[in-house]
Amino acid sequence: MIRCLSIALLLAVAAPAPAIAQTAPAPTARPYSKLLSEVGFMGSECVRYDDRTDSYFVANQGPPGEGNDGFISRVSPDGSVLQLKWIEGGRNGVTLVQPLGLFIKGDSLYVVDPRTVHRFDRASGAPRGSIDIPDAVRLNDLTVADDGTMYISDSGSDDRPGAIWKVDRRGRVSAFVKRDDALERVNGIALLADGTVVHGGRGVNLVFRDGKGRVLRERTLPTGRIDGIIPLPDGSLLVASQDGHNVYRVPPTGKAEVVAQDIAVPAAIGWDAKRNRLLVPQIRAASLAFYELGQ
Repeated sequence: MIRCLSIALLLAVAAPAPAIAQTAPAPTARPYSKLLSEVGFMGSECVRYDDRTDSYFVANQGPPGEGNDGFISRVSPDGSVLQLKWIEGGRNGVTLVQPLGLFIKGDSLYVVDPRTVHRFDRASGAPRGSIDIPDAVRLNDLTVADDGTMYISDSGSDDRPGAIWKVDRRGRVSAFVKRDDALERVNGIALLADGTVVHGGRGVNLVFRDGKGRVLRERTLPTGRIDGIIPLPDGSLLVASQDGHNVYRVPPTGKAEVVAQDIAVPAAIGWDAKRNRLLVPQIRAASLAFYELGQ
């Protein structure tokens, strides 16, 4: 993103396979079915589908600067804004400076601020606690395992490389991947069904790691600056590329396919499982687009 706890794993570590460059696939993308623009979003960074309420949560960074004025919107699948400021920084004891990543797990909605992860009640939006990451530069995205372990990307800065943090279910913070120039400005991060952590931030490569942070393999995409990553039930990934101005579907094997294109700056994408719908927020455009992926 530019500005939107896993069980101990015993995985056999495979030697990192050499990344094989892919030729950019011929466009197979479809146009958006709906665009929400000029509805009050401000720096719309991330979107997540809540299957309990059949609605979308949208993280908004709010006005420029680091005031406590970020907010989370609730949007209906028909495109209507249910509550523009459902959770709002500065109200009801809420702190939201620049909310970036979102993740839904159990009864909780996790929200990433630049140096803190907040937890809110998924149903009411009431604050349920926060965890500070002491050495964070700019936290960006997160994923949460079934046991409550969090993996959080830290995009760093121009003079400090990125890192990935781990917070266990007791709230203990450790470096899952230490600061490393090779991580570049790591952004999108996700957890696969087998416990593998996948993230961007190494040029055009997706990086797959075991539970100890060791690289298992890498996957090269046609374009980079990888933002949101969404695992799909069939084992493929939806991956936003800011350099490509598009979203790829990346199968377990074979070439990546463009499923949405001509997007100025795709951010932390979401997926509506009920409708097989791709959700694409844009920060600068303060918008949210729907793309129907079909059967």
